[in-house]
Amino acid sequence: MQDRARARNHFWTIAAGGLAAIALLGVTLTRMSEGFDRVSLEREQVVVDNGLSYRFEEIGRSLVPLVVWDDAVVHLDNRFDRAWTRDNIGTFLQVTEGFQFSWVLDADDRPIYGMDGGQEADLSSFGALARSTSSIVSRVRQAEAARNATAAPQQTAPQAAIVATATDVIGSDLYVLSAALVQPDFGTARISGRRAPVVVTGMKVDAPFLEAFQRRYMLSDAHLHSDDARFEAEQAHVGISNPEGVVVATVDWTPQQPGGALLRKFLPPTLILLVVMLAIALIAYRRAWAATRAVVASERHAVHVACHDTLTGLGNRHALEQRLTAQTTADGAVGSCAVHYVDLDEFKEVNDISGHAVGDELLRIVARRLRRLAGDADLCFRVGGDEFALIQPNANPASAAAFADAIVQGMNRRFGLSIGRFQISASVGVAFLEAADEDASAVLRKVDLALFAAKREGRQRFAVYDPVMEEAMRRRRGLLYALRRDLQAGLLTMVYQPQVDRDRTLVGVEALVRWTSNEFGPVSPAVFVPLAEESGMIEALEAFTLKQAFQDSLRWPSLKTAVNVSAVQLRDPGFTDRIIALARIMGVRPSNIELELTEGVLVDRGQNAANQLHALRAAGFSLAIDDFGTGYSSLSYLSRFPIQKIKIDRSFVIEMGRSRSADVLVSSIVHLGRSLDMRVIAEGVETPEQWLRLASAGCNEFQGYLTSRPVTADCIERLCAGETGAVQPQDPRFTPSWKRLAA
Repeated sequence: MQDRARARNHFWTIAAGGLAAIALLGVTLTRMSEGFDRVSLEREQVVVDNGLSYRFEEIGRSLVPLVVWDDAVVHLDNRFDRAWTRDNIGTFLQVTEGFQFSWVLDADDRPIYGMDGGQEADLSSFGALARSTSSIVSRVRQAEAARNATAAPQQTAPQAAIVATATDVIGSDLYVLSAALVQPDFGTARISGRRAPVVVTGMKVDAPFLEAFQRRYMLSDAHLHSDDARFEAEQAHVGISNPEGVVVATVDWTPQQPGGALLRKFLPPTLILLVVMLAIALIAYRRAWAATRAVVASERHAVHVACHDTLTGLGNRHALEQRLTAQTTADGAVGSCAVHYVDLDEFKEVNDISGHAVGDELLRIVARRLRRLAGDADLCFRVGGDEFALIQPNANPASAAAFADAIVQGMNRRFGLSIGRFQISASVGVAFLEAADEDASAVLRKVDLALFAAKREGRQRFAVYDPVMEEAMRRRRGLLYALRRDLQAGLLTMVYQPQVDRDRTLVGVEALVRWTSNEFGPVSPAVFVPLAEESGMIEALEAFTLKQAFQDSLRWPSLKTAVNVSAVQLRDPGFTDRIIALARIMGVRPSNIELELTEGVLVDRGQNAANQLHALRAAGFSLAIDDFGTGYSSLSYLSRFPIQKIKIDRSFVIEMGRSRSADVLVSSIVHLGRSLDMRVIAEGVETPEQWLRLASAGCNEFQGYLTSRPVTADCIERLCAGETGAVQPQDPRFTPSWKRLAA
């Protein structure tokens, strides 16, 4: 009995302890859920508040490409072009960016153009917007005045955009209002008045706007109140103020309440299983703790993913920008912190040839190698694609150059991949943090210019930022603009260099394109042809060349006209049909046209090139290999492709008489061509000695300054008519003859 009583006493003791534990657990869970919900609510409200501010600023920044533009200065300030304003300001902003209205204000802040809802607005209707927009226009004007007061008189460098944003209720709708100052980008245009025009826009905060914002920040049931509803129960709120600081609208949404979800999940089972109260309490507590840790771990993982590259584990571009922004404000960092921007050369070929899996494997190994060079994973970042960045603290010009060279050499060592050993190189741009760098974008722009310079200089090297690069980039952009304009206007010209045989009889001409810009003067083909290739204008340039050469060739029907064909043209499956159709339309006999190809075109294009060239040959065109011996010289493609002529590169001609190997190579090329029943011509012949050596080697055709510089089509026509003075050779004894043409 005593044992049983003792057992009963233990039962009640355990029962009482269980009840106390359940009560304590209930209180604990309730307070934990309330705390979780409160922290989650505060975090959500801060995130949404910041997100709204960022979104409003982002809307303002969307005006920058339209207002920081030389064309905008010309058409809005230098002279007001209403049609241009309608197309490029009003219609563009309404259709492309979704703005409800847009206005252009003159130097006195008076409206000179307006569009509302896709329709041009009466200027007097701007009065309804004047109160709401006055503050942002005033902020823009103040920033303009401050900059004008401190700017150098001959300021030509691009300046930061001046944009101001605000929110206000207009009528019954909430609008995001933006004001942006019109200003030049490349410096080719200037503001003519005392102040620049201002573009004012408004974007309605409507259901689609909130729906996009809700998806972006993963909100639930987001909606807009047209007044201050921040005290509405069971909702999360963020107030939106007008320019006077008065809350005129509230964005509300249903908060996540992770604590309440946990409480609803664990408390009912606890109450149901009272018979095992203590066990349930312990289990519920453990589960609640585990859930809490899972929430924290999930948040940490989200932060890590937002700032790190998933493939390499390095920090991403966002992390790099955060680090650089912090460095710009750190004591002692300015002037002693170097940024190295690394770009892998020809990485695209790795993906194209070996596949993306091998490319990803290579990127992971590159990341490990760069991390070892940096010495700290927090100083190494993958910016995107095959681009990486490294931060070098406590650097000086000498140590930065040594570190950049170490990166170049480190990337030049072979990589051990699953498919075998692989060789790749890298280019590096280097820039230092400076006091003038306001944020990370300023530093990244400079280091990107340095990287561009390294690639332009031949890759597999590094370049340190120099302010001269800014001017070079502006010149390049100016050249691009001028080339596109002049190409569209047909302002480029063609010249023709005579080709003669041993008797100095004219047998053909080579068509060469020339460009003289109004802004830049004569521009070498070595400059503007690569520029056209990089910018996607090469097809238009070559179409102009073909059409003009075909047209001019009709003036000397007894001569062959040689025209260069690039890899871009031969890569296009429709090129053969187009050139045959062009010859037919212009009345040109294909037998009078000779297409000059580089060796690289034949090697890179393979069977597609063979099919196209056989079709061109069947149509009657002659085919020649240009710059033979400088690329991938191979007997295999000489036998595979219907080539009739080989052109010896001028680099070999120049070395004749100076280098025995050059004499041997030229002689070998001549004998190779003759053995294959191909004509052989030497280009770049400038001296009688070179002519004699080539003739002794068996070469029968010549082209170069010795006989004539490239001349206009009129000169070639006069030469064919018997005017020997139409050309000016370096040596009169080698003046081209026209007699055979007259026969």
